[in-house]
Amino acid sequence: MNAVFKLFVLSLFVVSATSCKSKIQTVSGFYDYETECVSSDGNGIQTVKAWGTGNTEKEAVLNARRRAVDDILFKGIRGGANYCDVRPIISNPNTRRNEEQYFYRFFAEGGAFEKYAGLPEENWIRQKLKINKKNKDNLAFEIVIEVDMMGLKDQMRRDNIIQ
Repeated sequence: MNAVFKLFVLSLFVVSATSCKSKIQTVSGFYDYETECVSSDGNGIQTVKAWGTGNTEKEAVLNARRRAVDDILFKGIRGGANYCDVRPIISNPNTRRNEEQYFYRFFAEGGAFEKYAGLPEENWIRQKLKINKKNKDNLAFEIVIEVDMMGLKDQMRRDNIIQ
C-alpha cells in the first residue's frame, strides 16, 4: 500500500507540474532578426525591414537603421523579396577589423550612415516587444526604411574601403 501511495503522489506531482503554464511572457528582446528586403526600385534604392532595440523608441529606431546599413555592407540581404541585390557591398571579411576607426565614426550617432538610411514613416514603426524582465527594459522595433545602395557604395569607394 505504501508503494502504491508513493506512486500515486509522484504521478499527481508530474501531472500538475507539466500542466501549469508560465505566467512570464516568452518573447525575447535578444532574438536575432534578419534584415529583409521589401522592394527595390531599380535606381539603387532598396526598401528594407530591419529590427533594433534600445531603451527608447528613438534609440531602437537608430539601432535598426544602423543594423540595416551594417547588414547591407557586410552580410548582404538574404530574406524578403527575391529580386533584391543580396550580395554584401564589402566582400573582404577583414575590412571591418582593418578599418575599425572608420566604421566607428561611420556608424556613430549623426555619422555618415544616416545619409543612406532614411527615417521610417510613423506608420512603418512597429513595436514588437513589450517591456519585461527578460529583455532588461529594452524596446524592440521593426522599421521599414529606404536605403540608398548606390550612394552607400559610392561612399565606400570614395573612402577607399572598396575598389
